[in-house]
Amino acid sequence: MLRSGLNSLDGIPVVVERKRIRRINVRVDAEGRVHLSVPVRWATIAEGEAFLRANWKWCVETRAKVLARPSSVRTPPTAEQLAALGALLDELNAAWADRLAEPGVTWKLRRMKSLWGSCHWRRRRITYNTELALAPRELVEYVVVHELTHLQAHDHGPRFHALMDERLPDWAARRRRLNKREFSA
Repeated sequence: MLRSGLNSLDGIPVVVERKRIRRINVRVDAEGRVHLSVPVRWATIAEGEAFLRANWKWCVETRAKVLARPSSVRTPPTAEQLAALGALLDELNAAWADRLAEPGVTWKLRRMKSLWGSCHWRRRRITYNTELALAPRELVEYVVVHELTHLQAHDHGPRFHALMDERLPDWAARRRRLNKREFSA
């Protein structure tokens, strides 16, 4: 019988959480722990456990794949790399904001776990991931154009894709390289 918090099932650590979500979710983190999220409102932990057991084969297989991956500990960018990124972002933001007739856009750098950038279109503020300091110019340019495009198309719908196709025809290939961290230009 599982409880909220850290548990063990077949010798595998399982973290059970009650959350304000709509569905029971199972995921495996980078350290190989299985996370079970159970909705507070409509499901019990026993129902979450039944769901987990029904999907246990997937959990074990996914955990094995995760643990077989080489460690991807990234060293943070140096102060020199961040300074170079800042200069590059100044240049690219100014050029693309001018080209797209988007004046008054501000930007900042921040360490981010899962995003390369984010755009707060109402405030006209863009936040870039510090890890871009490790990426080549053309991939940083893709992120700049992507975020500036969100000023006109706030989601990733058809209009956004059409604007990106106009502005940066090879944007999808650049995105793939960036997400795979293929930084050898």
